[in-house]
Parts: sequence; C-alpha cells; structure tokens
Amino acid sequence: NLRAIVTLGRIAHESTVAAFGERRSAVTFAHGAVHELGKIKLFASYHCSRYNTNTRVLTPDMFRAVFANVRAYLDA
Repeated sequence: NLRAIVTLGRIAHESTVAAFGERRSAVTFAHGAVHELGKIKLFASYHCSRYNTNTRVLTPDMFRAVFANVRAYLDA
C-alpha cells in the first residue's frame, strides 16, 4: 500500500533512488522536488538538522510545505 516516500536530505534521497535501481543523475535531489519511482512518489526535503534550521537553509514553512504536498497527493 506504499504510495509515497519522504527523504530527509541528499544521502537519504540518493540511497532511496539507488534502492529502486534508478540512476542518481536521473532523479536529482532538490528540496521540494517530487519524482516518480514506479508507482511510488518520492518527495525530497533538506534534512532537518540543527545546522540547516539554524542557518535557515530549511525553514519551518519549507518543511511543512513538503508534507502539505504529500498530504495533497495522498488525499487526491
């Protein structure tokens, strides 16, 4: 029943892409990006580390927006 995966950070994103047998260059990481891996949608976010939040690379609004996109996809 898995329909969506949220990856937190580039390492998680690239590991997930590799686990699905896809090339990393074909499924590039970017915050807020959405990719299709077969029947599953992959939603990418910056990692919610203290560094990323303290330097505002990732803001609470940015993080919430990723999960709002996931919710919209799952509710559709």
